[in-house]
Amino acid sequence: MKSLRMTVGLAAAACLLAVSATPAFASKEKPKVYFGHFLASVFGQTISPANTVVAKGKGEVDELRIGPLAMECETPSGYTLSAKAEVESERSSTFSPVVKINGCRTHLKFGKGGNFEPAKVSFGKGIKMQFQANGSAELGNPAGEVKILETAPVQVKVAGHKCKLFIPAQTVPVQAEKNPEKEYEVAEYGTEKEEVEPKLIKKYPSGFKERLEVSWEMKKIRSYVPVEPGKCEYEKGTEGKYQPAEEGLPERVEYTNGVFEGELEEVEIKGGELSFDPTPEE
Repeated sequence: MKSLRMTVGLAAAACLLAVSATPAFASKEKPKVYFGHFLASVFGQTISPANTVVAKGKGEVDELRIGPLAMECETPSGYTLSAKAEVESERSSTFSPVVKINGCRTHLKFGKGGNFEPAKVSFGKGIKMQFQANGSAELGNPAGEVKILETAPVQVKVAGHKCKLFIPAQTVPVQAEKNPEKEYEVAEYGTEKEEVEPKLIKKYPSGFKERLEVSWEMKKIRSYVPVEPGKCEYEKGTEGKYQPAEEGLPERVEYTNGVFEGELEEVEIKGGELSFDPTPEE
C-alpha cells in the first residue's frame, strides 16, 4: 500500500506540473537569444554614422580554396591578411571589415608537357566580410555602397589564366539566412588586453587598451567560372557543376567546395578601443 500511495502521489504531481505548465507552452513568443556585441570607443568622442572611426588589423590565411583553385599564401612579413573597417557605432551585432588577401599563388597546368608553375592570384580590392555576433559571416565585394555589396561578385584573377572566377555575395553557413536566432561556429571573437602606461589612464580608464581578435573557418563557399567560347570552355568531368545562363548570371560552372580559414589579430582603433563582449544583457 505504501508503494501504491507513492505511485499515486507521483502521478498527481505530474498532473499538477502539466496543468501549471500549460500557459507557458501555449505562448508562441520565444525569448530573444543574446550572442554578444562588438564594442568600440574613443575617449572624448561619440562614434556614429555621422562620426565614424577606422579600425585596422593584420592576420594570416590558414587555408584557402576557391572553386578549382587551391592556394598557398605567404609574405616576408608573415601577414597574409590585412583588414580595414569603418566603424559607425559604439555597440553593434556586426563587424564589417574589407579583408585583403596577399601573397597567394596557385598551381596551374601549362602546356602539353604537364609542367606546373605557381601563378599569382589577386582578389582586387579585397573581400567585404561582415561578421555576425552569432558566428555566421557574409561575403561581398567592397564597391563602396551596401546595396552593391549584395550584388557585385568579387573577381579572383590568376596570372596567365584566361578563365575568370567570381565569388558572389553569400552567407556562410547558408542556414544562417533563415535561422538568425541560432548560434553558429563559423567565426569566433576575442579581446586582447594590453596594460597601458599611467599617463594614458585618462584615455583608457580600465588601465588596459582593448583590441579585437577574429578567427573563422568558412566552408562550402560558392563561386563560379563563366563559360566563354575560346577563353574558358566547359568540359565534362569538371569538378564543378554546369549551369545554363539565367537572369543576372551567365552560362557558368558553379563550385560549392570553397574553404577560407584565417584570423585577424590586434584589430584596433587608433587612440581608442575595439572588443567583443559576450556578457548577456540584463
